[in-house]
Amino acid sequence: MVTSSSGDISVHSYRLSTVVPSSVTGEEVNYELTDADLLHKLHYLRAVHVFRAPAPGVAALTIRELKEPMFPWLDLYFPVSGRLRRREEAADGERPYVRCNDCGVRIVEATCDATVDEWMEAEAARGGQCKVLAYDKVIGPELFFSPLLYVQVTSFKCGGMALGFTWAHLIGDIPCAATCFTTWANILSGKKVVPAPTLRDPLTSPPPPGPLPTGVAAAPPSAVVKVTAAPVGDHWAVPTTHDMVPFSFHVTEQQLKSLQLQLGASRHVGTFELVAALTWRALAGIRGLDEEDATRTVTVVKTIDDTANGGGRLGLTNEHRIGHVVATSPAVTDVAKLAALLAGVSLADAATVAAEAAAMADDVVVYGANLTLVDAEGVDVYGMELGPWRPAHVEYAVDGVGDGGAVVVHRDGGGGRGRTVAGVVRRGEADRLRAALRDALRVAV
Repeated sequence: MVTSSSGDISVHSYRLSTVVPSSVTGEEVNYELTDADLLHKLHYLRAVHVFRAPAPGVAALTIRELKEPMFPWLDLYFPVSGRLRRREEAADGERPYVRCNDCGVRIVEATCDATVDEWMEAEAARGGQCKVLAYDKVIGPELFFSPLLYVQVTSFKCGGMALGFTWAHLIGDIPCAATCFTTWANILSGKKVVPAPTLRDPLTSPPPPGPLPTGVAAAPPSAVVKVTAAPVGDHWAVPTTHDMVPFSFHVTEQQLKSLQLQLGASRHVGTFELVAALTWRALAGIRGLDEEDATRTVTVVKTIDDTANGGGRLGLTNEHRIGHVVATSPAVTDVAKLAALLAGVSLADAATVAAEAAAMADDVVVYGANLTLVDAEGVDVYGMELGPWRPAHVEYAVDGVGDGGAVVVHRDGGGGRGRTVAGVVRRGEADRLRAALRDALRVAV
């Protein structure tokens, strides 16, 4: 028996199985990865959806009922069930691609000793509980055995359930992942689903990136990515000098309103900028003078959504924008000024950043090269419903993060009026960061 724990919340009794598409795509069908995809090869997305036990008289979903809609789902998103290979004859040095050979998505069944209410109380009090509800696994060291997606189904002792997705970032960004997971839930619920028309043709190479939109500038790669100390080879994990741990914090609607009134924020400064500025200032203060140079620059990642498709983006792409902001002394700078800096950031698309970073090295870090602030407010993270059940709690975060740390800001439950701050920071910083944010928001510890 393998056991993971966070505080007194233990998850154990793991069982692994595999689900493949219902139709065969063939051993020779390849899915080419763009430079923007490979820019994120060391990073992973973690999404956790927690559901309370069904009402009395309503049967809980079985693992078989959860798996059955995955067969047609993977027909739509067939590259997700493939495996990575290297093209040895490539002029650019064994460039990776996805062999769509129907190896499948890995399903992980696990058990939690707590009830959903106990788990949510621990999450509200300490944060960081979602980590154990998504399978902790990176790609490699054998590429051809490494799934691109793990789906962990955790059963709570009260009859509730958590669905945790561990998604290789190279196959798509947060909006793509959220739409992919929601498509599976819609199939399970019997809803009509729209095919993924923006999946690139797996038989052809992707087109080169087009010109940047008007007003969007290229970000210098040295401020966005960092060359790793040594090539990672086929073990795609970010090398760090610090032990990185999960972090989460919840900001209520009332706290946001009070913060906006207190700071007198302009209409150009949104809730993401305010919450991100608070986090930036707090971490800069925690890290102190020894890390002052390292905290002056932050990376900003903004997701791009297609609202016509329900707030998500169909297909598999990495189309978010990346930029950076510099502040002289962020630990003592007014939060409103930091928020204004974040609101005025110049952004470049991931393809442009990848092209500019290509001359530096093959192995680079985006999330955590600097403290990285991810705007996912436009993503409908609570849109994944399983028939009559809506999630009681959702958290999206980035794993595989460098020493700078990274946080994702997305909408919270209750109509999306609050915010969830979720990510990865250095060990010893999480509790201090939560306390600093509580103090800044004038919440009693």
